Amino acid sequence: GSCGNECKFRAEDTENYTALLGEFRRQLDEAGARTGKRYLLTVATSASPAKIANLELPKVHPVVDWISVMTYDFHGSWGKLTNLQAPLFGDENDPGYDSKLWADHSIGLYLAAGVPSRKLMLGIPF
Repeated sequence: GSCGNECKFRAEDTENYTALLGEFRRQLDEAGARTGKRYLLTVATSASPAKIANLELPKVHPVVDWISVMTYDFHGSWGKLTNLQAPLFGDENDPGYDSKLWADHSIGLYLAAGVPSRKLMLGIPF
């Protein structure tokens, strides 16, 4: 299961995740050289600014084909206030505005880290 908002990241978790993706890419490329196929490597990542900060995006984006940013579940039954589950833009009148939990801000963080827009997918709820 997922640890949700309770995850505590260690420095080595960030480095190990980057290394894991690099190893996946290497092995997929080796398999592709044998089969003549191109294998995609995609990841689904957090839209939370705090969790985005734990990703080495300048090192991650070159080895993946797409990054699906999970821009949903910003709010839910765990919160003290009812709020939008997947807001596209922030509203300065929102009591949680300072947390920057909306899709436009999250995608902007990925772009600011150098991730090409062609590699980003906006995850939406259903």
